[in-house]
Amino acid sequence: MTNKEISLTACPDIAYNQEMYYVDEKGAASHVTFNEFRMEGVEVFFASSRQEREVVMKDQRKIPSLNMYFSLKGSCGAVEEDKSKHIYLDDNEHVLGFTPYFNGHYELISREIRNFGICMEESFYRRFYSNEVECLQRFWEDAHTGRPAFISPRPMQATSRQLLVIRDMMQCVYSGQMKELFFESRIIELFLHQVEQAEGLKNTQPVKIKAHHIDRLHAARHLIQQHLFDPLTLQGISRQTGLNEFSLKKGFKELFGVTVFGYLHELKMNYARKMLLDTSCTVYEVAYTVGYTEPYNFSRAFKKHFGYLPGEVRRYR
Repeated sequence: MTNKEISLTACPDIAYNQEMYYVDEKGAASHVTFNEFRMEGVEVFFASSRQEREVVMKDQRKIPSLNMYFSLKGSCGAVEEDKSKHIYLDDNEHVLGFTPYFNGHYELISREIRNFGICMEESFYRRFYSNEVECLQRFWEDAHTGRPAFISPRPMQATSRQLLVIRDMMQCVYSGQMKELFFESRIIELFLHQVEQAEGLKNTQPVKIKAHHIDRLHAARHLIQQHLFDPLTLQGISRQTGLNEFSLKKGFKELFGVTVFGYLHELKMNYARKMLLDTSCTVYEVAYTVGYTEPYNFSRAFKKHFGYLPGEVRRYR
């Protein structure tokens, strides 16, 4: 096994940017970029990789940890050495889990992969101990016996709010103690979003979608992203993706955890927030851009989605 490091730069003690060329025992190679931020009891990382075929990367962790993993693009997996435990994530899926230790390998399956993760030691994650929510009570009962535990029996679809928190962390402009405080607040927020989502899914059945429909549903989501400001209709999306309207509505909600137009609304709200942060546009101009003729209706929808008014966005950078 060869692991050739190309470059490594570091900010004092807490921030690392690493690029490496990794070759596994079978000769499969991966070009990996790894960005990491550390503070007491926490590692936050963003990793991307490119490989021509599946790559296996061995790893070992001896310290108990609470882990958030998000697959932003591509398919990957983590497998214990004895194959007793494994987890696989596809595009836009995430897990929240506890591991007493890890001795195994990661599988980089897709040709291009982007991941975001947070690994917490007990000194940090003990603040999350709670039995007020049923899924958390079960989760911590398993974790306190020293067994691996997951907040949900299966990977969950990443929501727009979760992805927004991740984007804010990846684009953080603070340094020093302010950066640590910012990351701490966002980790707590992301944890709450994951728990809320898991609690909502606890009585649902696993998604059962016809295999040939899955690609078409992903195509529908991509279509919405590319035509965000066009007058989209269920009939039009169905026609372009080869799904009937029933299969589109039902499958989209089951696969992505949100309705077709709920997803469109999330995209527009996130676009509006980005405009307010990155440009000097007025609230009226932003409202008009995302399809609202009345700023009041836009402001009400924005506050319902984010919890604060569009005019207050710059306070929440």
